[in-house]
Amino acid sequence: MNLFLRPLIPMAFVLTPSLVSQGNNLLQQYVIQQLQETRKCFGCNLSAVNLSGANLQKIDLRSANLQGANLKNANLRYANLEWADIRNANLQGADLTGANLKNTLLADSDLQKANLSASNLEGTDFRNANLSYANLIKASKNNDIQGRNSITLCETVLPSGMLSNRCNQQPNI
Repeated sequence: MNLFLRPLIPMAFVLTPSLVSQGNNLLQQYVIQQLQETRKCFGCNLSAVNLSGANLQKIDLRSANLQGANLKNANLRYANLEWADIRNANLQGADLTGANLKNTLLADSDLQKANLSASNLEGTDFRNANLSYANLIKASKNNDIQGRNSITLCETVLPSGMLSNRCNQQPNI
């Protein structure tokens, strides 16, 4: 091997993860830009993206990967999130009024103070989710919500309009 190239090999191993990370960030920025322009992103990968406070009203994110995303205080009114994977996401204070969450994965997500009124919750997976102080009034019924002890429902307004009082209950994991 050329003696001139030998010192460059360790540097390539050091720089490669950084370059890959920058490439992923640029790709994610491009996807977000396309999302804002077209208002749809069917099946796209937005895992761990920060969309805190974003206006995503009426956006089409069917089958999108939003695992670990930060959607705190995001406006997702009337968004289509059918079949989306939103596990381990932060949706604190998010407005999901009238959103389509049919067959969506929301397991292990934080939905404290989220507004899910009049949303479609048919087949939605809420395992280990925190729905404390959330508003689910007039949401389509999901038998999983009240039946599962793993869901935190402290002061949650249920689809029927009744207030849940499961505040001191420890979730079963």
